[in-house]
Amino acid sequence: MNGSRLIAMALTAVWLSACASTSGSGSAYMPPPITEGKGRMSLQAAGINQLNFYVVDDATGEEVYEDMPRVSSRSPSAYDSGAEKNRLTVDLDPGTYTVVVNTDIEDDVVVEDVVVQMGQEVYVNVRVGRFQVNFQGGEGLSGIQMPFLIWDWNMSTVLGRGMTSSEVRRVIVPEGRYKIRMENSSSGFDIIKPVEVNYGRITQVFISTESQQQPEPELEQQN
Repeated sequence: MNGSRLIAMALTAVWLSACASTSGSGSAYMPPPITEGKGRMSLQAAGINQLNFYVVDDATGEEVYEDMPRVSSRSPSAYDSGAEKNRLTVDLDPGTYTVVVNTDIEDDVVVEDVVVQMGQEVYVNVRVGRFQVNFQGGEGLSGIQMPFLIWDWNMSTVLGRGMTSSEVRRVIVPEGRYKIRMENSSSGFDIIKPVEVNYGRITQVFISTESQQQPEPELEQQN
């Protein structure tokens, strides 16, 4: 009898522990039920947890939802650290929608014809990626923040600006190929680096003043 009681008490403790793990901080992993009469849209951004985006109803052309948790999609202070709470889910009336996602450059990502059905969840792939600029300066530049420009691949247009940091800072941009340019007139360096950004990956860009303008490595052509 005593043995049976001990087993029962152990099982009860396990059950209580399991209940506790699904409440409090663990509840972040349990999404709430879909609002009655609505459907759910969830953006899938390959590990990115926060995006500035808005949703337009295709039938009326009106904006029906907006979430701009990042300081500014055009500001260097809007870097992604990867530690933010997920804010990419919204419940909407059944219908067809267009999703517009702001990135850290002037180019938005637009996903059209997203159909939301009552009581169902639709997953929307947002084709964005991330890159991080790592800077190693020479004498007088070590440990300081350095500005850089984000250009299109042909270097015909400046798409955005950024700033290096000792913290984890990743720039969110549409999938594609870009060039990063960093220059400093007082030190006399002008360095251009190619960067290929892919969905689901974090591309590292290393810039060192010790290696002045070098031949750019060839990148694989995208299909």
